[in-house]
Amino acid sequence: MEKWKFGIDNDKLIKLVLSGKKCATSYLYKEELPKKGGKSILVFDDGQDACVVETIDYEVMRFNEMTEELSLLEGEGDLETWKKNHYNFFKSENKDFTEDSKIVFEIFKINKEE
Repeated sequence: MEKWKFGIDNDKLIKLVLSGKKCATSYLYKEELPKKGGKSILVFDDGQDACVVETIDYEVMRFNEMTEELSLLEGEGDLETWKKNHYNFFKSENKDFTEDSKIVFEIFKINKEE
């Protein structure tokens, strides 16, 4: 299974996942998309496995199409906070990023069977 970390504030965001407050993430669109039902391992900064997550659903959208409802699934605040934090992060990852750029919004659950 693939292992991965959040792009910033990894351990803090993992704690939100483990508490049930965070059940989604978003990232810059690239050619490869997640698979519904696909499983991966979320890893703490120290390399220790945190949990297995399973992709429930995903959507490719433009950054400026994010809704309040979806942003709340990320567990990091309201839509305004989400836009500010994610815009700055995405811009640091890709200097050509704009509010019209595509992102992937992925909904997941902790897979307790693994």
